[in-house]
Amino acid sequence: MKIQSGFLAGITFAMLFAVTSHAFPIIEWDTVRLTYGVAGFGLYTDNRDGDGANIQGDIEYEATGLWSTLTANNGTLGISQWWFPVQYGELIDFDSLNPDDPLAIINTSQIEFGSIQLNYDEPYYLGFCVGYPQWDYADYGWVEFLFDGDVVSVLSSATERTGLGIYAGTGMAIPEPATAGLLIIGASVLACRRRPPPNRR
Repeated sequence: MKIQSGFLAGITFAMLFAVTSHAFPIIEWDTVRLTYGVAGFGLYTDNRDGDGANIQGDIEYEATGLWSTLTANNGTLGISQWWFPVQYGELIDFDSLNPDDPLAIINTSQIEFGSIQLNYDEPYYLGFCVGYPQWDYADYGWVEFLFDGDVVSVLSSATERTGLGIYAGTGMAIPEPATAGLLIIGASVLACRRRPPPNRR
């Protein structure tokens, strides 16, 4: 019994060490700003080091207020960034970075600008990545817009700071290896508990 308990305790310690070496998700809320000026709109966010990224462009309003169009035409060249339409609950991670219809992509190998249409009173989600996913150093996030018939505004936004990825419209990150490790540690601790001997007659 002592050998088994020692073995399980050793496994538990090893797994605890392995789990703590993995990153836990870090979610920050309200990380995207939308501004307006004479030249149009600006969409701003930053990475975990505070390096800013932005895209700019034109905004047009349909005459009867049924929709608005954002068209990107410029942005920060010093940091890689992707901005692309997503649906609520959709996973935003490395595999999302080949969108068919991006609002903007700016990195060393590709610069592409597009447009999005926001319909009256319908929430609209953009996913984004800021950083360098090829070196496992990128932040993934989302921003929710609403066009109220007069102006486009940001309702909410969130960024996952460790590169695990995030689900659009939520504060939930991708389940990371650490979660599974914690479950196993808990099971190991329970297994180490000394059970009372069976009743003998």
